[in-house]
Amino acid sequence: EMCQKKIVKATKSIEGVKRAHWNIATLQMSVKFDVDLTSLDKIQKVIADTGYDNEGFRSEDKIYENLHYCCKYERPQKLKEE
Repeated sequence: EMCQKKIVKATKSIEGVKRAHWNIATLQMSVKFDVDLTSLDKIQKVIADTGYDNEGFRSEDKIYENLHYCCKYERPQKLKEE
């Protein structure tokens, strides 16, 4: 639940985000936001900047390494171009 709280808090801190809900069972997030104030890319970038990889962005290794041990997850290998 610590991870859930951290991801939701980071997402809700973005101007234009109206609602953010993380489903622990499915590991999926639903977000309602104002497209005039923010974008999916910005939301995904903020989540990655918090330490969590997603479909849009990979977290920097140093940020990921600073996550609490219980929040770490198996990460795919980085592509050489990255």
